[in-house]
Amino acid sequence: MRAMVTSVRAPLNGLAAPIACGCCMVAGLAYVAAVNPSDAGVFPPCPFRTITGWWCPGCGLTRATHQLFRGNVVQALHYNLFVFVALGAILVSWISWLVTCTGRRVTFVERIPAWAYWIVGSAMLAFAVIRNLPGVDGLRG
Repeated sequence: MRAMVTSVRAPLNGLAAPIACGCCMVAGLAYVAAVNPSDAGVFPPCPFRTITGWWCPGCGLTRATHQLFRGNVVQALHYNLFVFVALGAILVSWISWLVTCTGRRVTFVERIPAWAYWIVGSAMLAFAVIRNLPGVDGLRG
């Protein structure tokens, strides 16, 4: 009888971290949905931008996510063109972690070709450079 209880609890213990992380992400998303990040002092500033004065590829993602919750897709893309890529990557990473913790293989991530990662990474690097050029204020969110 004791062995049965142990076998039932073992998989749940392995899922505790991804489930706790998922709960924290949902709580964070609820806060971003409820509180406008554009208001001064609500969220900490980007450390990269604070130190260098340059816009990083992630600058504006919190404000873009807030705008998505408001249904303003165009405004969200104004804050950061990669908002859908970033949120999708976070979701896929979390699902992969959750599935891996159950002992199963994550086959959908294995099917993504290596060149796709290079293209997205190169596009983000180009976006980071272009948004810091003079006269490109429309990409600075």
